[in-house]
Order: sequence, then structure tokens, then C-alpha cells
Amino acid sequence: MPARRSSGPMGGELQLNLDELGTPEWVRRALIGLTLALIVFGLLAVYSATSFQAEQSGLSGTTTLMDQIARALAGGAAMMTAAYVDYRVWQRLAWPLMAVVGVLLVILVSPGTESFAPAVNGSRRWIALGPATFQPSELAKAAVVFWTAALAVKKGEQIKDFRDGLLPFLVILLPVLFLINQEPHLSATLITAGVAAAVLFSAGVRIRHGLALVAVAVPVVVMLVRQKGYQVERVMAFLDPTGTASDAAHQLRQAQIAIGAGGPFGAGYGQSTQKLYFLPEASNDFIFPIIAEEWGFAGAAGIVVLFLVWTMLGLRIARSAPDRFGRLVGVGMTAIVFIGAFGHMGITMGLMPTTGVSLPFVSAGGTGLVTAMGATGVLLSISSRRRWA
Repeated sequence: MPARRSSGPMGGELQLNLDELGTPEWVRRALIGLTLALIVFGLLAVYSATSFQAEQSGLSGTTTLMDQIARALAGGAAMMTAAYVDYRVWQRLAWPLMAVVGVLLVILVSPGTESFAPAVNGSRRWIALGPATFQPSELAKAAVVFWTAALAVKKGEQIKDFRDGLLPFLVILLPVLFLINQEPHLSATLITAGVAAAVLFSAGVRIRHGLALVAVAVPVVVMLVRQKGYQVERVMAFLDPTGTASDAAHQLRQAQIAIGAGGPFGAGYGQSTQKLYFLPEASNDFIFPIIAEEWGFAGAAGIVVLFLVWTMLGLRIARSAPDRFGRLVGVGMTAIVFIGAFGHMGITMGLMPTTGVSLPFVSAGGTGLVTAMGATGVLLSISSRRRWA
């Protein structure tokens, strides 16, 4: 925002940057309103996507909806707590948080822990605490943001140097990414890496250093994909969805059929046919095609606009943060939602290879919803502080 000139007490001119006044109240209110709107829309979408199959299984049609409402309430508690706590607390807790996340990720890939970290569909991504389960990889996203921002503040201008600035980040981040990938969970690995990259580039990492890392990372990712047969199938399905006979190709074709069937204004709420028998994971990894089928291009475009506006508000808060740590954390928290949202939509539209990415605030699931709402709370905490606080 441009500076404004006003008369000083001695007749001179005082230059005032309006950003120093902090985040305007309307930005906070708009962020809260958008978040609640996305959550409510998500509850409607989850009910529509799950009620029929629940009834076919002899359960109440509202079973998954009630579970999702409970998760939303837990997310609301996380959002309010994060909004109340001064975000600068996380700067002091960055290392302990990374240590806790590291231990949880090691548990997931260690033998002998299957009793509370069981394999589901060939992946060990969840830790069970009684009747509840959670994904450490989701918590890792937030921990990586806090830790990367805290170390970037400590490094200062030194971050522009590769050996003394950027390399120390890699010493910690690469093992974390490796553990997430070992679950295996390639999509969470890439999203976490993207979130860390957003914070690092905002902190001042040189572009040439980033490009050098990308040049090294691409062949590594290709090697990791080739080690997993199902991931190779997903890439082949992305390149030729009609000529490949695989589950990934089937999912992508059914998702595209759902999106195309929606037309301008959709078939109507609850009227999706793809959710009945054709599209797996309709309430989670493929909920956007169901929204497009029932709400049409208008509804799908509306979701895109809501996430774009949410992202703009998050970046506005980051820009007005009282300190460098707040700015970097604001960028990171915004990146968690932005990358997740547009990754999900891009995958379901066939713009990227198929992999499991939920739609923040909307898809069924607990840890992802709590993480997204917690990220919103951190942004609200940043926005409520002044530069002179």
C-alpha cells in the first residue's frame, strides 16, 4: 500500500506507511467468512457424495456427515486456539515441533508399530489414538513452515549463500521428506517440499540456487516414481487416460466424465451419478468432480474464485505482518492451502498425474481439515498484531 503524507506536530511532514497499522479488520473478517463458507459447502458436498453408499451399506445416510461435523468442530477449536496464541510462540517451539513430527514419521515406517500404525491400501499414513486417527504428514506441513521460517530469520542475509545459508535447511528438510515418501505418500512429500520452497524463496533464497535444487530433484522424483509400479501407472494414465487400462486411468476418466456432465449449471445438488458406483474416493480425493457435476461450471468456478480470494487474503496478512517471522509464516500457511487446493483441482481435471490430494476445508477427512483451519488461525493471529506490538 502506498505511503500517505500527513502534517507533523512541528509543521513538517510525517510519512506513514499504512501497512504499519497492521491488517485491516475487513481482511480478517473476510478470511473467517471465506473459511466458514468453504467448510459449510464441504459439509454439503460430503453428505451428497456419501449418503447413497452409506445407505447401501445399511448405515444412516448422515454417518459420514456427522463424522465430518465432529472434525469441523475439532478444526474450529484448533483455529480459535491458533488465533488466540501469539504466533511468535511458534518461533521458540520450531525445533521441538520438528522433533516431534520426526519421531511420528519414524514410527510410521518402523517395524513393530503396525498395531497402532496399520497399513491401509498399502500405505502407513495414519497413527491411531483409540478411536481417532491422524496423519503426521499433515502436521509436518505446519511444522516445516514454522521451522523454516524460524531458521530463515536466524540466518538473515546469510540465506543467500548456498553453503552457509541454504544447505543447513536441506540437512533437516530432506530426511523429513524422505520419511514422508517412505509411507509411501508422494503427494504429501511434494506438497511439503513446495511449502518449504515458498517460505525459502520469500526469505530471499537466490533463484539460481533454487533452480539448481530443482535440477537435482527432478531425476530423484522420477527415480522414486519408477520404483512404485502404481505410480508409473498414474503417470501413464495422465499421458494417455483413454489408452491405459489401470485404476488410475479409470479414476481420471470417471472424474472427467463427471466434470463434463455438469454443464453450465450442473445436474442439481445430490443428483450426481458418478458418485454412485463409478468414481472411487468421491468424498475425498475426487470431491471436486462431484461438485462440478452437481453445481456445474458455475459452481466449480465459484470454488476456484473462493480459493483465489482466500489466497490473496492470506498473502495480504503476510505482507502486513509485524516482523519477518510473521511474514514468512503467513506465506507458508497460505501455501499449505493454495498448493493443496489447486493441486487437488488440477489432478481431478487431468492437468497433473493422479495422486491422493484432498481439497482443503471441503474433502472428508480429519487431519487435513484441522491443519487447514489451524493454518487459518495462525493467519488470524498474525493479522491481530501490530508492528509496534
